[in-house]
Amino acid sequence: MSGRQIISEHLLEPGTGKAIELLKGQILRVEQVEGGQCADFNAFNLHDYKEFMHCGRTRTVHGFHPTTGTFLWSAPPRERAMLISWKTRSARTTCCFPAASAYVYEAAYGFAVHTNCHDIQAEAQREYGLTPDDVHDSFNLFMCTGVDAHGHAFMTRQTTKPGDHVDLLALMDVLAVPNVCGADVMKTSNFALKPLKLTVFAATEADLAQVPKTPTLASQRTPKDF
Repeated sequence: MSGRQIISEHLLEPGTGKAIELLKGQILRVEQVEGGQCADFNAFNLHDYKEFMHCGRTRTVHGFHPTTGTFLWSAPPRERAMLISWKTRSARTTCCFPAASAYVYEAAYGFAVHTNCHDIQAEAQREYGLTPDDVHDSFNLFMCTGVDAHGHAFMTRQTTKPGDHVDLLALMDVLAVPNVCGADVMKTSNFALKPLKLTVFAATEADLAQVPKTPTLASQRTPKDF
C-alpha cells in the first residue's frame, strides 16, 4: 500500500450498501472490521449501465473462486475486463452463489420481512437511477464455498480476521456497489452481521505496471454494432 493516496473512506454498517464512483486506476478496498463478514458486490460501467459485471463469464474464465490477479468481466456482447482482483489478504472470493432475496427468506425460513442482499443492493444503486431489476449476480467477497461430489454448491463458516481485505482495481470507470450481506441465519457470515470498511485509493504507477494486458477484439461489441 506504500505510496497510495487515500481518496475516501467509509464504514459500511450492517443492512447497508454503498454506490461508489470508482474511476479507472483507482482501487476499492473492502476490509474486515471485526472479521467473519461476507460482502456482495455489483459493478456497472459508470457511463453505460447496460454494461455490467458478469459472474458467469468470470466463473468460466477464472473458476468458482477468482483470486489475486484475476479479472471481473462484463457480460456479452461487451466482454471486457472491468476490474482486477488485486492483492487480497486472507480472503476468499466466489462466483458460486447469487444474492439472497426476500423470496429466499420467506420460502426457506418463513420470514415475511428480512434483510437481504438483493434489497440492500437495490437501495444502494437507486440514487443512480438503477432499479431492483438491475441488480445482477453478485461477486461474493469473503464467502467460503465449494462444490460437493454430487455437484451441489455449499458454503461453510469463514475464518477472516480484522484487517483481512480484498482490493479491486478499476480498469474502466465503474459504479462499484458493495453491501454487507444480510444473512444472519446462515453460515455465510457466521450467523451475525458486522460492519465493513471501504477505502478508495489511487493506484500507484507500480500497481498499474503489474496489470496484465487483455486483448481488444472485434467480437467485443456494443449495441450500435447490431
